[in-house]
Amino acid sequence: MNSISAPKISVLIVTYNNEATIGACLDSLSRQTFESFETLVWDNGSIDSTIDVLSRYRNIRHTNSPRNIGFAAAVNRLAEKAQGKYLFILNPDCSCQPNTLENLERFSQSHAGAVSPALVFPNGAVQPSARRFPSIKNYIFSRRSPFGTLGYFDFAKAGFIIPDKPSMVPFVSATALFIEKELFDDVGRFDERFFLYYEDLDLCRRLYERNIPVWYLPDLRVVHLLRASSRKTPIRSLYYHHRALFKYFTKYNPHKYINNIALFFLMVGVFFFSMLIYLTGIRSSHD
Repeated sequence: MNSISAPKISVLIVTYNNEATIGACLDSLSRQTFESFETLVWDNGSIDSTIDVLSRYRNIRHTNSPRNIGFAAAVNRLAEKAQGKYLFILNPDCSCQPNTLENLERFSQSHAGAVSPALVFPNGAVQPSARRFPSIKNYIFSRRSPFGTLGYFDFAKAGFIIPDKPSMVPFVSATALFIEKELFDDVGRFDERFFLYYEDLDLCRRLYERNIPVWYLPDLRVVHLLRASSRKTPIRSLYYHHRALFKYFTKYNPHKYINNIALFFLMVGVFFFSMLIYLTGIRSSHD
């Protein structure tokens, strides 16, 4: 049961047409052994029955946005409403073990910085979510590049790392990200120029520049249905992915004009080639 009078943790969930997954996510939160938390949900203008599902849960606070303002902006709006000392940013296609919040809060009491549990597929296989900061080489071998789309995705070449013990890493996904609210506010929250994707990479980059650690906990696992939402609109997902990555590279290399122009045309070409692969149905079985 949530304690909304003085919660220690605020769980922040952004939904967008997640009728098939949000119920299981909220059910997993209702089974948490840690009781001092609240659940805040921002719906980004869903047109399916997500709102109907949310209305069945009396122990959450949810906001129904008339339009899709993007993931980063929605999380920031929820953070403004949050009452907890800690924020747990969680995707609606995730399910948490009963001890998830308890272990995250305990770890954060003795370790500064942001924390992420390991993400796993429903069958228990580890889903790489910690990685190095990206280079163009990493981009070429990423999930949404033509190589990745055709099934030649290479975890190592894409920059992913899978530590086997609690470790400091450069970057973790915001699919399940635990961070002190004061730190999230102090570092500037998510950059809302990233409508979808790479807002977490940008946040971790800013933490890195302040020498604030980002932790990965391999023994604490959260089940994540990878691409449960994006596979419904693959072209839209491809577009926002490439746009966000271009924004990231140009944000941190603003004066490399020639490189940025070349990168723009490279990404446009890769986007259209990847889109062609999707439209023709020649894509990886891992999607």
